[in-house]
Amino acid sequence: MMNTDESFAAFVTARSGRLIAHAELLCGSREQARDIVQTVLMRAYPRWRRIEHEDPYGYLCRAVTNAVTDWWRLAHRRRERPVDVLPEASAGDGTARADDRHTLIGALARLTPRERTIVVLRYLDDRKESEVADMLGISAGTVKSLCHRALGKMRISLGEVEVERSA
Repeated sequence: MMNTDESFAAFVTARSGRLIAHAELLCGSREQARDIVQTVLMRAYPRWRRIEHEDPYGYLCRAVTNAVTDWWRLAHRRRERPVDVLPEASAGDGTARADDRHTLIGALARLTPRERTIVVLRYLDDRKESEVADMLGISAGTVKSLCHRALGKMRISLGEVEVERSA
């Protein structure tokens, strides 16, 4: 049986990349996502014995979602604004993947923070509407309507990208 430190380290090794990807899609910044996940993990460590026996990934995913929501709420106080254009991807291996990632993040950036959260929870984390509703404290109907609206916005945004690429 692993002790708490070993169990926590094993979890972080196995799942932190997924938590960072989740946070990045929510906030649009890899660096900010890393900071948020690090903060969430630091806060979770003292409670790890209780967390690890239930659904640690679900618990921390919800904590990351809440931390990103708090970050968005406080962004106006920091005078930070999301950017419309992401920095260019570096050349080399994985450029196509990086372009796809930038395209996705760009489409997500056009959504409201609430819409973005719902899309990421539904499609990146593959959660049911009822789970998303419970996590965010809203009705399943609200999840459905916001998801529908967000996906429509993303289709338009991604359509614009395709037009730009073919021009």
